[in-house]
Amino acid sequence: MLWNSERSKEIIIGQIPELISATRSISHSLYPVNLERFGLILTIEELINSVDSSLKIELFVLHKYSPRNVSMEVQFYRIIQEFLSNVIKHSEATKMTIGIRDTTNIFCMLLSDNGKGFNLNAIKNGMGLRNIELRLGAMNAVFKWKSVINKGCRLIILIPK
Repeated sequence: MLWNSERSKEIIIGQIPELISATRSISHSLYPVNLERFGLILTIEELINSVDSSLKIELFVLHKYSPRNVSMEVQFYRIIQEFLSNVIKHSEATKMTIGIRDTTNIFCMLLSDNGKGFNLNAIKNGMGLRNIELRLGAMNAVFKWKSVINKGCRLIILIPK
């Protein structure tokens, strides 16, 4: 019995570095560390560069972006990430656009793709759309979905200042 517990201890100790690495990876995926270090725009550009070249992603920033508190920027980033994930998984799009307009009165974000589109009423209960809408609700954002079959999808987000 003593040997068995010693062997178990060795196995557990041997797995600690792998467990630490897995925990670190999960932590980084839950919180984009580069967001605080480099800001929202550069972190979005990093996300864009990590996507396969079969999907062309364009980022347009109109006016100078004024950084927000980190929790709000995490929400913006997660919305973009979720939209991108849906584009990759479902839309069969070849192009996605991220537009950010930040003026003294309003913050506006436009996310769109040129994919196959979908019926908004049929898909409304999807987890991805629900996650996006919950995040937008938490920020008191006004938003509108538009999707046309074979013409893509668009999400317009407005947040008054």
